[in-house]
Amino acid sequence: MSKSLSVTFRLPADMVEAFNSAVSASGADKTAWLIDAIAHKLGQPESNLDHRILPLVERMEAAAAALIGGKQGIPPNQYDERAVIGIVAATIRQGFDNGRIIAERLNEAGYQTLAGKAWDKDIYSAWKRKGGNLAAINAALQNQASV
Repeated sequence: MSKSLSVTFRLPADMVEAFNSAVSASGADKTAWLIDAIAHKLGQPESNLDHRILPLVERMEAAAAALIGGKQGIPPNQYDERAVIGIVAATIRQGFDNGRIIAERLNEAGYQTLAGKAWDKDIYSAWKRKGGNLAAINAALQNQASV
């Protein structure tokens, strides 16, 4: 082990409470916490091998899952306009006329966008304005209302 030297420094009074809280939350002592913070700031690798390997293992697991199940985060079913319009209309009927919620419901139902991506509020908003999609949604809502 390398020789350690004693270093003294001052800390602004308004940072003392935050520093003490962070040290307590970490479960380490102040010296260990400071050494870790300084090593991180200097770009030196984590001294604890388990902490260094864990993010790599998580990345490998995510990559393996993507290889097994297709692209990560992309719903499995290809775009189906009739199904998408039905899901949108059903969600609006439930009182959720919100792009973020509708996109979440489309992803949960497993439908990709026309471009083969996962839905988000911006993609949904652009899709709704495109072509006759808004009219198709309104027609689906009216058909259900007249039944």
